[in-house]
Amino acid sequence: MSIKAKFAKSGAWMMVSAIFNNLSSMIIFVALARLLTPTQFGIVAFATIFIELSRTLVVAGIPDALIQRKGWDDDVASSAFWTNIGLSLAICMVISLIAAPLSYFGYDEIFALVLFALSFALVIEALTTVHTAKLRREFRYKAIAGRNMVANVLGGVIGIALAAIGWGVWALVASRLLSASLTSIILWRTSGWTPQLSFRWDHVRSLSRTSFHLLSNQLIGQANTQIAGLIIGVAIGPAAVAQFRVGTRILDLMAQLVISPLQAAAMSAFSRLANDGKPIGPAYTRVTRTCSLIACPMFFGAAAIAPDVIHVLFGSQWTEAATIMVINSVVVGPSVIMYFFVPALAAAGYSALSSRHYFASLIVNVTTAVAAAPLGLLAIAAAKTIQSHLTLPYGLRLTKQAIGLGALDNLRAVAPAYLASISMGGAVWALGHFALGGMTPLSRLAIMAVAGVLLYAALLAVFARRFFKDNLSELTSLFGRFKQSRPVRSTLEG
Repeated sequence: MSIKAKFAKSGAWMMVSAIFNNLSSMIIFVALARLLTPTQFGIVAFATIFIELSRTLVVAGIPDALIQRKGWDDDVASSAFWTNIGLSLAICMVISLIAAPLSYFGYDEIFALVLFALSFALVIEALTTVHTAKLRREFRYKAIAGRNMVANVLGGVIGIALAAIGWGVWALVASRLLSASLTSIILWRTSGWTPQLSFRWDHVRSLSRTSFHLLSNQLIGQANTQIAGLIIGVAIGPAAVAQFRVGTRILDLMAQLVISPLQAAAMSAFSRLANDGKPIGPAYTRVTRTCSLIACPMFFGAAAIAPDVIHVLFGSQWTEAATIMVINSVVVGPSVIMYFFVPALAAAGYSALSSRHYFASLIVNVTTAVAAAPLGLLAIAAAKTIQSHLTLPYGLRLTKQAIGLGALDNLRAVAPAYLASISMGGAVWALGHFALGGMTPLSRLAIMAVAGVLLYAALLAVFARRFFKDNLSELTSLFGRFKQSRPVRSTLEG
C-alpha cells in the first residue's frame, strides 16, 4: 500500500475514532454529572488539571521525536521507553509531596488521595507512549482507534455503574485508571514491540534535540487550556471547577466534531500550496470564511439556548454552568479567525511565530485570570474570552508577517456570518425569554433550535446571499473530499 493510501486510511480511522470518542465521552460526562454532586465532580476535575499538565512532561515530546526519525531502532526506542517510565515515577513522587499542601486550598484530605491515585495513570500511560509511536510510524491507526474506543466505553460504563451505587469521587477515579489500563494492555498486544533492558544517554540526547521544541509548545498549549480551571480551583473551590467544566464541555464537543475536520483538511491544502510555491493567504481567507459559516451560528446559538440545554442535559444543580456557557460562546469571534493560524504558519515554515503567539496568549491568560479571581467564578470564565480578544491583533500581525494576509481581509471574511449569528442569537434568546417562557425547557429548547436555524439561513439569504452560496459549496467540497479520504483541493487551491 502506498504512503498516500496509508495516510488516507489512517485519517479515516482517526476521524471515526474522534467522532465516536467525543460523542460517547459526552454521554458518559452527562451521566456522571447527573449522578454526582458538583463538589464531588469538581474534586476530580481539579485533580485532573494537575494530571494533564504532568502528562505533557511525562511524554516529553519523545513519541513525536521517534516518529520523525528516519528508521526504527529498538535500542533508541528502549531508551525512550525507560526515560518515559522514569519521568512518570519522578512526577508521581512530586505529586505525592504536593498533594497534601494542595488540600489546604479549600479541600479536605480526599483531594490529596484522589490526586495521588490519579497520578498512577501517568505511569500506566508511560508504559505505552513508545508503543503508540511505533503504531503511528507504521500507519496502524486502526489499532489506535480501536483501543481508544474500547477503553473509553468500558471505563465510562464502569464509572457510571460505580457512581450509581454511591462510590462518589472514586467512581471517576476508577473509570480513568481502568481506561488507561485497558489502553495499555491492548497496545502492548497489538504493537508487537517489547522494550529491551538497555539504556543509553546518547540516544536520549539525540531525541531531546527534536522533542524539546515540541515539549515547550505542548506545555504552553496545555497551560493555556488549564489555567482558568487551575485558578478557579485554587481561588474558589471544587464545586466552581465543576461548574466551569460543565459550562465549557458542550462548546468543546462542537469544536471537536465540526472544526477539527476542517482543520485537518486545511492543513493538507496549505501544505500543497506551499510545496507548489503558491500563496497561502487567499486559501486562509476562504477556509476561515467557510468555518465562520458554521462556527459562528453554533456558538451564538448555543449562548441563546444555554440555560435550557444545561437544565435538560445536566439538571438544575448546574445553573452557573449555563452562564459560563454563554460567556465562553463569545470567544467565537477571535477563535474563528485563528482556528487555522497554526496549520497555515506551519505550512509556510513559520512555526516559531505560532510559538510566540501561544506564549503571548499564556501571559495575557494568566494575567487576566489572576486579576479576575477576586471577582468570582464568572469573572474568571470571562477572562478567557477577554484574552482571546486582547491577543487577536498580535495574531493578525503574525499572520500578516507569515503569509501576507492583512487584518482587514481576515475581519471581512468572517463579518457576514458573525453579524448574522449575533442577530440570530439575540432574536432566539428573546423568543425563548419572552414568548416561550411558560413552556417546559425541553419543548422551548426544540422550538428555539429550529427557529435559530431558519432565522440564520434567512438572514444570510437576504443580506449575504453570495457569501452563503459560495461558502456552502466550499463547505460541501471540503467535507466530501475529507470523508472520501482523498487529498483536499476544492477551492482552497483556486
